[in-house]
Amino acid sequence: MISADSFSSLASLKALIGAERDIPVMINAYVEKELEKLDYLKKFAQEIQESNDKAIRDGEEAITHPINAFLLIKGMTADWNKVIKIMRSNSADDFIRNVTYQRIVKRINYPTEVDLSGAATGILRLQDTYEMSTKDIADGKILNSKMRTVALTAEDCFEIGRVAYSENDYYHAILWMQEAQERVQKETKPTADPESILDHLAFSLYKQGNLKRALLLTDELYRMNPDHPRAKGNVRWYEDLLEDEGIRRADMRRKVPPINNPRDKSNLKDTYEALCRQEVPINTKAQSRLYCYYKMDRPYLRLAPFKVEIVHQNPLVVLFHGIVSDEEMRIIEVLAVPKAPRATVHNVVTGNIETALYRTSQ
Repeated sequence: MISADSFSSLASLKALIGAERDIPVMINAYVEKELEKLDYLKKFAQEIQESNDKAIRDGEEAITHPINAFLLIKGMTADWNKVIKIMRSNSADDFIRNVTYQRIVKRINYPTEVDLSGAATGILRLQDTYEMSTKDIADGKILNSKMRTVALTAEDCFEIGRVAYSENDYYHAILWMQEAQERVQKETKPTADPESILDHLAFSLYKQGNLKRALLLTDELYRMNPDHPRAKGNVRWYEDLLEDEGIRRADMRRKVPPINNPRDKSNLKDTYEALCRQEVPINTKAQSRLYCYYKMDRPYLRLAPFKVEIVHQNPLVVLFHGIVSDEEMRIIEVLAVPKAPRATVHNVVTGNIETALYRTSQ
């Protein structure tokens, strides 16, 4: 859903609330249907077992009885054909068709993998902007928000780390893979694959210059699964890289330095994030020139002037107060949301108007 971008628009997210209320009913119907099939197969297997045991006990003479002969042949033809039909029937296709039809009828743009990546990237951007710890975010603690939420699972943390990893953002990949590793070790029923976590974390550590730690984690991965497709080769590769740095094999797993995980620096990004945190000093002289006034430069404004607040002089930033009522805003929102395009920004380098991942609105 590149056209709507659920991750970047609250309007799109609001449309998803309650959109799936029929899905649990469909899933339960699908499960019931599958359970009926499984119950029949279990019952059939038990009957076959009992029939075989009886035939062995009764001996060959039993099949000389016409009824026994009929039942034996029936079990191996009609009953068996019914079993084959049941096992080949795929009610999952019907379920998927029903869900797809419901989504088409409701005319809702459902999120895709692109939106999932965008939502994860938004969390990473929030983490950097407000300097929040990975653990706090994973526990659902977002600044001073009192809104109730749930803690992320190891699988959730892995997914956020995987998005960072896929974008070559190894700084965040390390933070979130470490969190996923800690959580999966505490989970009674692991929600993520420990091997995948180790694999991603080891390579991310290597990319950030932590060769010895990458080697140790890959050793652990190889011990966990000697048949892992990359573990053995990566152990040898990391050892060769350390050897190229003049480190003896006997020392490759000793004196492991603290994790080095620098974040890419950008003066523009640093300034932008500091502004969001309200860390930029206020210019008292510039602030003294800010003021409010009633805008009455049009005849009809004499009766209902605009309340104007100058919040910044250069560049000029003006805030209008009390222009529309809450009810009028609601009507505008209802009319505008279906036609709202993705918000854009001005590229200072190219001069073009374009979309940006950090602009979260429509």
